[in-house]
Amino acid sequence: MTLIKTTLAEQAYQELRSRIVSGHLPGGTRLLPNELAADLGISPTPVKEACLRLEADGLLVTSARRGMIVRSFNQEDVEELYASRMLIEKGAVEAAFDAGRLDDALVARLKDSLANHRRFANSTSLDELTLALVHDRAFHSALVAAAGIRTISEVHARIVSQTHTVFVSIPGEYGRSVAEHQDILDAIAAAEKSRIVDALMRHLEQSRMNTLHQVRQLAKTVGPLAVEAP
Repeated sequence: MTLIKTTLAEQAYQELRSRIVSGHLPGGTRLLPNELAADLGISPTPVKEACLRLEADGLLVTSARRGMIVRSFNQEDVEELYASRMLIEKGAVEAAFDAGRLDDALVARLKDSLANHRRFANSTSLDELTLALVHDRAFHSALVAAAGIRTISEVHARIVSQTHTVFVSIPGEYGRSVAEHQDILDAIAAAEKSRIVDALMRHLEQSRMNTLHQVRQLAKTVGPLAVEAP
């Protein structure tokens, strides 16, 4: 067995990504490579490499005046992200169903994700909401991965991470997602294609509406979110 040593740039990337997606580095935060390097105990070069990857992920943007900043999301961004999610996830579950990949093994994985999701989804704690979103992403990632198309899974992962940074920016109506995930799981267990698609699309539409509401609330709190698109 060959062990692959994780590079400093990879470690910096994972740490900074975790801080962004968890809300500990909120939208609009300016990132200074020298300060981050000192905080992480490494040189600025791997931090800069990590920031370039995060920019490619759509989590950072470069501003001519402020340098590298954590991306904020406006209503247009959210509409685009959810339109993408709906296309990807609907197509993925339909392809997975037709290929017979929505099987007992997948149902077991989804049950585990949902059980962990349920533990944290109604919490008002940022750390526990972050954990709920980890299991939320695991649920949706498993659905998309069942289609067996790696490139689609990679694109989907970036999109979901972007939408979830909005959830940790301001409290919202998130707890109902557990029941919506249960509806999807029940439909998969019943092996009814149209029911699966309907449950998934209802959930994504509700999530879209909740996320838009949070963006509007955040705009009222901190002002218009005028950040350059990636």
